[in-house]
Amino acid sequence: MELKDYQKKALQAFDGWREALGKAAQEARTVIDALQAVNVDVPPEVANYPQKAWNTLRENGEVAETAGPYVNRTDAAGRPIPHVCFKVPTGGGKTLLAAASLERLAMQTGLVLWIVPTRAIYQQTKRSLKDKGHPYRELLDRASGGRVKLLEKDDPFTAADVANYLCIMLLMLPAANRLKDEDFLKINRDTGNYPSFFPDGDDALGEAKLLQAHPDLMRNADDGPIRRSLMNVFRMLRPVVILDEAHKAYGSATAIDQFVGAVNRMDPSLVIELSATPSKAISNLLMDVTGVELHNEEMIKLPVQVTSDKGSDWQSTLSAAHDELERLAKEAESLQHSEGRYIRPIGVVRVERTGRDQRYEGIIHAETVRDYLVQTLGVPSETVAVKSAERDDLGREDLLSELSQVRWIITKAALMEGWDCPFAYVLVMLDNTQAQRALTQLVGRVMRQPHARRTQRQALDQSYVYCLNTDVQIAVKQVKDGLEAEGLDKLDDMVLSRSGEGQRVLLHRREQFRGKDIFLPLVLHKDGDDWIELDYQRHMLPAIDWSAIKDLDPQGLQHDPAKRQTVSVGLRDEDVWHPPVELDIDRTLFVSWFARRLSDVMQNPWEAARLVQAMLARLRASGIPDDHIFDGRGYYAESLRGHVKEEVERLAKAVFQEKLRQRVIRFDLEAGQPKFEMKPTYEIPLPDNASIMAGNDGQPLQLSLFTPVYTQHFDSNLERNFAKYLDEQRALHWWHRVAVRQRGDYYLRGWKQDRIWPDFVALGSEHGGKLHLLVFETKGEHLKGNADTDYKETVLETLESAFNVGKMTINDGPAKGTFRLVFNEREFPEALAALSGTYTP
Repeated sequence: MELKDYQKKALQAFDGWREALGKAAQEARTVIDALQAVNVDVPPEVANYPQKAWNTLRENGEVAETAGPYVNRTDAAGRPIPHVCFKVPTGGGKTLLAAASLERLAMQTGLVLWIVPTRAIYQQTKRSLKDKGHPYRELLDRASGGRVKLLEKDDPFTAADVANYLCIMLLMLPAANRLKDEDFLKINRDTGNYPSFFPDGDDALGEAKLLQAHPDLMRNADDGPIRRSLMNVFRMLRPVVILDEAHKAYGSATAIDQFVGAVNRMDPSLVIELSATPSKAISNLLMDVTGVELHNEEMIKLPVQVTSDKGSDWQSTLSAAHDELERLAKEAESLQHSEGRYIRPIGVVRVERTGRDQRYEGIIHAETVRDYLVQTLGVPSETVAVKSAERDDLGREDLLSELSQVRWIITKAALMEGWDCPFAYVLVMLDNTQAQRALTQLVGRVMRQPHARRTQRQALDQSYVYCLNTDVQIAVKQVKDGLEAEGLDKLDDMVLSRSGEGQRVLLHRREQFRGKDIFLPLVLHKDGDDWIELDYQRHMLPAIDWSAIKDLDPQGLQHDPAKRQTVSVGLRDEDVWHPPVELDIDRTLFVSWFARRLSDVMQNPWEAARLVQAMLARLRASGIPDDHIFDGRGYYAESLRGHVKEEVERLAKAVFQEKLRQRVIRFDLEAGQPKFEMKPTYEIPLPDNASIMAGNDGQPLQLSLFTPVYTQHFDSNLERNFAKYLDEQRALHWWHRVAVRQRGDYYLRGWKQDRIWPDFVALGSEHGGKLHLLVFETKGEHLKGNADTDYKETVLETLESAFNVGKMTINDGPAKGTFRLVFNEREFPEALAALSGTYTP
């Protein structure tokens, strides 16, 4: 593995420190021997050769500029402990630097304690060091001549192992301020695992010699036998200690003291600390690698694009992140086609709950998010993995392999440390990031650059964060805090808020509407004596008669059997084509295979099986053999799924209309019932070159509920012209352009799961002063007749009919309504024909 420049500099600094340390130790030994020869006590400053070496380096400018005063450490025998720290941000290769440091020590034999703070980091390090093809293990094998013995705390080993192998023992210490920790205390206990290091139990002379050589060995009593513990083995061997990810072991001052004391009591001969955010109170900083250096070395994906939805719902945030990931996937596919470089962008989603018994209304649960990804956004189920304490879909999955299908990982806290994947690009925070530090702790998980090499494609050389219900400035601050917590300092200009194209602008209501409650009607469903907002899963699906779904008529469904063609392409001769060959595989048809592909559109598996069996029977009756059906099974399954989806929509529409007729569904606004409240202010995304929009008279628009109105607020000339037309209607109280789809603005519901966000909503007056609510969706002529347009048009017609039945009220008066699609400017007058007169606020 090619080392980066900052890694080479760190190792050069390490070599310089070792050289200075060796020289200082030799000088100290000479002075100590001379003083002891004349029975003179050795002053502490003479014995403290590590401090002398450090001071020499500091005078020569060979330690980090950010290093604090030298920090002394002493072991259980009172000897000074040489120790240095490399400050390396997340994604900078701390573990690689640790292995390379051991290689520089040229340790062919002996004991190394590789200490990590958490179980997740422990498992990750263990996998890397066990893999003989991994760069970390290769460095250790090179240092030891291929004689590496990997140990865990409870593994027995002998003095011969230490004499003949480079023994690397992984050890986990507490990561917080706990006074007692069972894992740590075990190493103090008597055990029979290490007999070769101790004299026989009845060898009093042997015990005396051992205590003379190592007076700090633990005993079972003040004058009792030496404890046959792992800790005493450490004290005899004086291991080199690697403190990997040491910053994760820091907590309160008490925790820091406990952490340092626990390491010192092992009598290390040398301590090498690697930390993203070291504490100057306990660390001698030899090298300080900045976030800028990592970025320059192409180790991390920057800038971080932050998108924050305040007042939106989680489905909208997830949908936006899904769109982003799809865009990245296309860019990655293009990269692979052009350069052969494989990247599979992954989205990481943090939810509120993952527990099996924690899925209930109002809580964003892992399974709820999984269902939305699969059933609504069309993400293949095999590409979604949940990682939690109870469920680990990742297991030993190699996420970097081209064979891996994982594109979405849903978690709560399982990935907050000890995990990163270069293919992770998008972080989606669906919990309340404003109230917790989750974003700060997770942002580093999507920072590592694939292959430590930029793609030179802007989209693939940065990372993305989507936050739910969080002010964008708060989200940006939390991301910056997260970068600093990962040691990625000096990167403030690399965190950008993404509010559309360039900026977010806060719009206020016009003066005459400020402080006034403005409510709009919602589609409601009866719930006992109360009314609640219509929910597709709860109110529509259970009412569908699945047995009423008609069988698929396979007339016209034809699919050619799968063929394999091969061609030999020569350098000089013409290409040689070989005859088509049918694939020779088991073509047994299974009803369950087809039925599973209906699960996202049909809730009843028995009825799904019925439809599959009926389709297969009709295909066979039309003369299509089973092996041909098998070859076209994907085609037939998708055809059946499309048919079922249409049938479900047909039945759902009938349910909706029947419930409207029976007054189980209502669309109106009455006191005490759920209602949509227009916000006093809201933000909209605008490009940096946004301009204020004027009416046809050249003056600023006067009737928009919110001001100012920007030209870029509209997606087409039809929308802009309709806004100008609305602004000329003196019978209007106000009009409002729904700002951004799925961002907390006004919406309607029909008999499909997705909401309908209209383009415009307005309030005006009819003849006689009766209030009139207007809801419009503007569509270009080219969109007439497509499925989405037809659905919206039918829903709007249905809601208008329901709204105009009986006495409807908006705020403080009776009202009627107009709900329709507008396809061209010729339809403007007809759309507002119900209004008359002039409204005076």
